[in-house]
Amino acid sequence: MNRRPTQSRSGYDSFSPGNTARFKAVTPGNDFFDSRRKKPLGIRLALYFFLLLLLVLCVNFLANRFVHVRRISVGITGLCEEFDGYTLLHISDLKGESFGSRQQLLSFSLGKSEFDAVVVTGDMISERGNAQPFYALIDQLRSLKPDAPIYFISGDSDPAVTSESYFAGGSPFAPWVLGAHQRGAQLLSAPVCITRGSQSLWLTTSSQLSIDLDTMQRQFEQQYLSARSGGEDNALELAAYNLKWLEETRQARNAVSSGDAVVTLMHATPTKDDQLGAADLVLCGHSLGGLIRLPLIGPVFMPSASLPRYGLFPGSHMSYGLSRQGRTQVYVNPGLGMGSNEYPPFFFRLFNPPSVTLVTLTPSSL
Repeated sequence: MNRRPTQSRSGYDSFSPGNTARFKAVTPGNDFFDSRRKKPLGIRLALYFFLLLLLVLCVNFLANRFVHVRRISVGITGLCEEFDGYTLLHISDLKGESFGSRQQLLSFSLGKSEFDAVVVTGDMISERGNAQPFYALIDQLRSLKPDAPIYFISGDSDPAVTSESYFAGGSPFAPWVLGAHQRGAQLLSAPVCITRGSQSLWLTTSSQLSIDLDTMQRQFEQQYLSARSGGEDNALELAAYNLKWLEETRQARNAVSSGDAVVTLMHATPTKDDQLGAADLVLCGHSLGGLIRLPLIGPVFMPSASLPRYGLFPGSHMSYGLSRQGRTQVYVNPGLGMGSNEYPPFFFRLFNPPSVTLVTLTPSSL
């Protein structure tokens, strides 16, 4: 007997409206999905801080491979029109560092910058006595501006400039000084006069301004007589050299007039006890800008027993930049190098890129 089915045997009919009407859609609970818990806020913040710090260090590392060129203008009272715009390229504290092959990154940074002379304020040689980076820097400067004279002084980390123990053809100069001379740089052993129009610009050192000439004359004459009697060539050459620069310094002191401009080169920042004499401007370095600098705070540390807290957080005015000490303006160069025995070994340049400075002189009525 044929019977007509009252329900379909097809499986699709189970989803018909009649069959699904009694079911209600609900939101699945946690027992259906395995939810992923978020990490605590402290851990996330620490991770973000670490990633940000890593990014800052990477950018800082790249910035330290290039040379930053700073530009300042210094007003000199009574400066004549002929010296208006006269520019000194101030370099300090190379510490034997290299910026590209044969210091080519320095040339890249300077580009077509104009300068009339180069002044170097010491600590150019590495701690191991390697002078090749300094020589390469001189070569690059000569190629950039062949007519610009280069004057340098030594720093506290450089080998002694002269000694009786040096023997290079009877010269009392250190080998690194002779190498610089051969490449066209000049040790500022006595004041140098640069004349334009009716005015002179003197480049000198603080010791040349403050030494007792008569006392030094007697001492050097005694050294010269002792060297002649002893028959030691190097001692004789050294004594003769000392008498020569002493006489040049005496003549320069007599030649400086009240209307002349005087720029003094020092390695370390002058203290209140230093006698700056007639110096209108002092150019120095040594502190490396404190190496580690923090935004809005300045350097973290500068090794000095004369500073409050022995140099901890000394303030920006002590580390680099232009300031005034009496009638004399003082510019502290942050320098190029990084290594220094005076700083803790974990210190490095942070927010303080290697720098040279173009110092432009302008007339001032003050």
